[in-house]
Amino acid sequence: MVWGHLALYSFLIGRIYFLFMLCLFITSQAIIPRLQTEHAPRFEENVILFTCRTLIYLGSMLKILYSQLRMLIVDCKARSFERSYCIPVPSYLISFQETGNLILLIILICMCAQEPIFYCMGSPEFEKTMFTPICEASLPRKEIYSLFSGLGILLYWALLMDFTILSMRISSFVMVCGRVLQEVGLFLMALVFAILTFATAISALEHQLQDFEGVDDGMIALLLMALRMYPTSGYKYIREEAWVLVAVSMFAIVITIFFLNLLIAQLNQAYQVVYEDMQGFARLNRASVIVATLLDVSPKRWKRFLASLRFDERLEFNEGDIGLAGGIQILEPSNANPTTVDVIKRFGGSTSPTMPWPEEEEDGDDDRFDRLEKLIVRTTKSITGKRKRGAGTASSMGGSGVSGQSKSQGGSSTGSEG
Repeated sequence: MVWGHLALYSFLIGRIYFLFMLCLFITSQAIIPRLQTEHAPRFEENVILFTCRTLIYLGSMLKILYSQLRMLIVDCKARSFERSYCIPVPSYLISFQETGNLILLIILICMCAQEPIFYCMGSPEFEKTMFTPICEASLPRKEIYSLFSGLGILLYWALLMDFTILSMRISSFVMVCGRVLQEVGLFLMALVFAILTFATAISALEHQLQDFEGVDDGMIALLLMALRMYPTSGYKYIREEAWVLVAVSMFAIVITIFFLNLLIAQLNQAYQVVYEDMQGFARLNRASVIVATLLDVSPKRWKRFLASLRFDERLEFNEGDIGLAGGIQILEPSNANPTTVDVIKRFGGSTSPTMPWPEEEEDGDDDRFDRLEKLIVRTTKSITGKRKRGAGTASSMGGSGVSGQSKSQGGSSTGSEG
């Protein structure tokens, strides 16, 4: 109820703003520059490019900077730090979202420092074409700027994974992926160890292969083999070197047969363990988002939300049966949870707080009714038993001659039976 009526609105406002900044970022870094490579830069495109990048630096970079400084000051005043590998880290950076925002802030600052449009200001090209990013002064910074742009787009998309909280099923899947990544990390560590081991061993062998001339070349070649990207023509030359062929074959066996199958087994086991609790993890994640979102809700909206719950109104247990206030009524079909015993105890008299609460008798009405019901059942059984015995006696008296002969002939046996 808190999520649907209060926290969801504030959460979507922040995420939609972030999504809008991502669209501006993609437009200014991936769409317009590609259009300018196909033809000469146009004034309209340069204006749109400069506007988008300015909005990113002012609307995204400064906003994240203000948020990071505010949370850092709060943690420093409260001395709230967490130790990560013996390094004190502010508590707010424990969250993946805030850590990603900090990295994104650093990338945006580096992009702003390497912005080609700023370096082209005052150049002859800038006087000819306003807001152009192409000039001699910007060429040395073009490569590093494009690298930061690519990393920034990846981070923007990664930080938008908060949208998965809208669906419990998708959020559960994301949580499972995060937990299973630990097993993938172990596999990558084992892969790096195996590549380094065989690369150094092959470098020590006597051979004429250019792909294994040094440790670095050997590691690249083995990595390509593990990723199935090594060219087929390279294996022809490896066949000519017997010992290198043996080492490469052992490496393929270790990676393909052992490590990959072990990774599949680890992922399967980890998924089975996490699958049982992934719905719970997703709900805990949503609960943490609700708590963080409510901090930004204004007191006016909070009071309006409380007023909409109408806690001061009394609730009806049944039609005409008015109960207590301070609850939320949820209606359900009458046959959903049938009950044959009234669980509400009712006491007559005044409801004044000064009046004493009526004392319950030790033998309440319910206990008396239960005893009466048991007594009636026992009485009914005893009467039924007497009637059966009376009917049996009458039938025995009707056949007294036969029974008399049987008594005289076999009195001992009849007596024993009696």
